[in-house]
Amino acid sequence: MNYKLLAIDLDDTLLGQDLKISNRTQKLIKEARKQGLRVVIATGRMYSSALPYLKQLNLTKETITYNGALVKQVASNKIIDHRPVPKKLARKIVDYVEENNLHLNLYLDDQLYVNKSGFGADYYERISGVKPTLIKGKLSQCIDQPSTKLLIVEENLAKVKEVLVALQDRFSDDLNVTASKAHFVEIMNQQASKGRALKKLASDLNIERDQIIAIGDSYNDLDMIEYAGFGVAVDNARDKLKEKADYITSSNDEGGVAEIIEKFILN
Repeated sequence: MNYKLLAIDLDDTLLGQDLKISNRTQKLIKEARKQGLRVVIATGRMYSSALPYLKQLNLTKETITYNGALVKQVASNKIIDHRPVPKKLARKIVDYVEENNLHLNLYLDDQLYVNKSGFGADYYERISGVKPTLIKGKLSQCIDQPSTKLLIVEENLAKVKEVLVALQDRFSDDLNVTASKAHFVEIMNQQASKGRALKKLASDLNIERDQIIAIGDSYNDLDMIEYAGFGVAVDNARDKLKEKADYITSSNDEGGVAEIIEKFILN
């Protein structure tokens, strides 16, 4: 099969536990692009947090960020698609957060705002490289515009599952609520997901599903993996993703993305 597009998740997929892209993977991506492959990063990260990796790989075209809520072209900084969480729904999430004393990330104009310091703020800053702004005063008063997404960060993993189920039960008709990293509950516009963003981008580029490989590790990668003609889970992926994948590659720390490029693109 002559694949034309490779969509790659960042954290726990392309990036190792050291949050770096291996030299081997960088070289193979460069070689594949020389042969005409379109490489698209599809991440839950903020655009500003993904940008250093895009620059490292010299990717100047479209990138999918915020789990599909924001698609931008790197070279021009042009917004191709933006599907934020409506203010009314964001305020309902804020009410839930305040009732349950949770940590919340708000994303306004690609800037990060948090409602409290502590584990959530420190952990997110460490992995994203983005310094948050602490909100002073009532959280609901900050929702004066739609937030690109909302993110709950919780140290207690049992609490993460509890929050995820509660929000999915309450908001499944209005919002896309999913999980990415173990401590994260991701809340997006109902029409925002990696799969939907990839489908729209492929249509704009006149690329068929069977010409696409997508690689990921977690629940927020699920519809992207299912949409692509060849859906791949890294070996460290969630079991549900592995069940849906067409192929399971090596883990993120063992060069899983590089393996796919070598086996199925540069063969």
